[in-house]
Amino acid sequence: MNLRQIEVFQAVLQTGSMSAAARLLCITPSAVSKAVAHAELQLGYRLFDRTPAGLTPTPEAQVLAVESGNIHRQLDALQRTARNLATAEQGEVRLAAIPSISHEFLPTLLCRHAQQHPQVGVEVRTIHQDQMTQALLTRGVDFGLGFFEHPHPQIHSDLLVSGRLSLAVARSLWESAPRAASMAARLAQVPVIRLVGDDPMRRSIDDTARRLGSPSTPGIQVQTSRLALELVRLGMGWTVVDFLTATRLDPAQMVAMELPDLPPMSLYSYHASAHPPGLHATRMLTMLPGLLHAALSPHTRK
Repeated sequence: MNLRQIEVFQAVLQTGSMSAAARLLCITPSAVSKAVAHAELQLGYRLFDRTPAGLTPTPEAQVLAVESGNIHRQLDALQRTARNLATAEQGEVRLAAIPSISHEFLPTLLCRHAQQHPQVGVEVRTIHQDQMTQALLTRGVDFGLGFFEHPHPQIHSDLLVSGRLSLAVARSLWESAPRAASMAARLAQVPVIRLVGDDPMRRSIDDTARRLGSPSTPGIQVQTSRLALELVRLGMGWTVVDFLTATRLDPAQMVAMELPDLPPMSLYSYHASAHPPGLHATRMLTMLPGLLHAALSPHTRK
């Protein structure tokens, strides 16, 4: 059965007559009769029996009714979406982003989006990586932005850009350190600002601290990369930052040095596999690659 035959079949099921189905579909009764006859010819069995009460579906038709009904509903949804795309100038995009993206890059995206689509509202949720799953699967947001490919089987990840991690330290602290050939020697007595919890940067900071032979004392541990960076600005130690943050550091106050021994970090967009982003969210997502590469050039590596 093709889509037209399914549409006619469902109309006859709903109305119980050829003429009523024709009125429902805005076509002639003969067109309905021909579509049913062609479907029966292709299938090799009757779909309807004539009774005093009207057309009654055969047992075979009753079995087909369930599956074809699902297809028919999907076709209706597709037609509504296609019609809405022609006039959908107003709407809303709901997105979630981890803190480092929200603070460092998202304002650029929001500004460009507002310029191109001023009638579309935007709701931004700044959440941590481990909160992304619930936000996406409950349809609290249309899409999310975060580092690393999402591990949940019902969430789809799209790679946007990759870049190197960098060690960040206050310029005053770096320049006052003893002159030495290696980074490890210069930072040997400089404490590290570590992260606690599930922040994806935590392991990178710990690995770098081991390589540099940093003091093993507890020191200061914070929950967000944003707070860690603020402490670094005050000259309280060093930390590791992502490539988005590194490109936005003030070189007069901060020194950022790439860490080639660490694997690159990748930025992904996420959405629930069962609920792809709609029109307005897709428009925003298409802006991301160009804006990211422009912001990171020449540091971008993908």
